Amino acid sequence: MSLSSKTPRLLFIIMLVMMTLPLVFAFVPNSRGKALFGIQSASKERINIWRMLDHTGQDRMEKAAKQTLGFCNHGVRLNNELNYRLFHYSPAPKLIIGQKDFFYEDIYVNEYTGKDFVGEKTVIDNVRALKTLQDSLHEKGIELLLVLEPGKVRFMPEYLPKQCRKGLQTNYDSYSRELRKQGVRHLDLNQYFRNVKSTASHPLYSKHGIHWSTYGMWTAADTLQKFIEDQCGIVLNGFKHIGDSISNRNKDLDFDLEPPMNLMHELRHEDLGFPIMQFVPQPQSEKPQALIIADSYAWSLWDNGILQHWFDRPLFWYYNSTVYPEIWEPTARKADKSQIPNILKEKRVILLMVTDANLRDFGWNAIEEIRGAALE
Repeated sequence: MSLSSKTPRLLFIIMLVMMTLPLVFAFVPNSRGKALFGIQSASKERINIWRMLDHTGQDRMEKAAKQTLGFCNHGVRLNNELNYRLFHYSPAPKLIIGQKDFFYEDIYVNEYTGKDFVGEKTVIDNVRALKTLQDSLHEKGIELLLVLEPGKVRFMPEYLPKQCRKGLQTNYDSYSRELRKQGVRHLDLNQYFRNVKSTASHPLYSKHGIHWSTYGMWTAADTLQKFIEDQCGIVLNGFKHIGDSISNRNKDLDFDLEPPMNLMHELRHEDLGFPIMQFVPQPQSEKPQALIIADSYAWSLWDNGILQHWFDRPLFWYYNSTVYPEIWEPTARKADKSQIPNILKEKRVILLMVTDANLRDFGWNAIEEIRGAALE
């Protein structure tokens, strides 16, 4: 038998082996490869007549089977690596790859381009409600302070994909203008970051992260502390810069858009500055109790102990919904809104911290809920 006549049979055997191997190695857990970031394991469901009829049982079983095949995670990473290297594309949710390999997140791009603009009337009404509540709480000795956190898109729009153009009407522009017009006491870190962009000693954002860099976080913390002290007429415990370290390794949230890509190889990172800080208690300082209602930009402030250094037993409600840092636990507690009246009796400071991408849902109903409790 000639070689040419054996070729189809050989190809068939090779294909059969390739198709069978993942099934065989399904019984070897280590063959699957490193666990994928952000992928929850599918639970195997017992099939019954009702799940067969609505197809949920079959779908869950199929998903679970795919996650237990041999080399399955290797295959996903290889596919993602090829898409990224060859086509400059990633299937990671929310990720937008800009020019010169700068990463962005879609919700920030939507805000910058005006796609999620809520309208001038909504902005005016929300700011008026905030101003009224801020003044009312101030008379009771409670300082409600708004912090507009920075956003990477507004900080460095020059690397956005060319089709992304700034919108004529955006939430950030409207809120920034109306907050000044109505005299709301607030700190605009978005504008501050852009002001110091050219003079900052180290990058305030990395190429492959969506949140501020560790250096950016400490820069924001320094400015935020001065703002709180000025608005509340108090002195907070501070911190001292005693040195710097330079690294291209991921530490806090410096390259946080890379893990969801699930690549085979780590990306090449730029060198970033990581300040070496020392907490310094102040003899004349006060540690007021505080409620922090914020998004993920406050994670690093909490995880580095800054908020706990400033405040006595601070309470952090993530998106005004879940108690942080319990959001990572299966038994995470929901924010107990029934306790707001008691919180208002204890807390002297309420920080409402929101990045531009979240202005579409300004305050996450916190203003209305606190106002309702304050009127009781």
